[in-house]
Amino acid sequence: MEDPKESFQLLTLPEAAQLLHVSIRTVHRMIHKNDLPAFKVGGQWRLRESQLVQWIQRRVESASVTVKDSP
Repeated sequence: MEDPKESFQLLTLPEAAQLLHVSIRTVHRMIHKNDLPAFKVGGQWRLRESQLVQWIQRRVESASVTVKDSP
């Protein structure tokens, strides 16, 4: 069972960028395009770590399906 505190672990833009191996600007663009789930706290963007991990897993799964479907 997931620890309730873990589901509320928040990441800053730099932390999310480091996790995704992209620039902070790229993360910011992805948020504004509604590609990443995020919200503002005190005027600064935050991402729930658990949601970001789920987002990554969905991307990996969809990429593997695409590769399997290729001729």
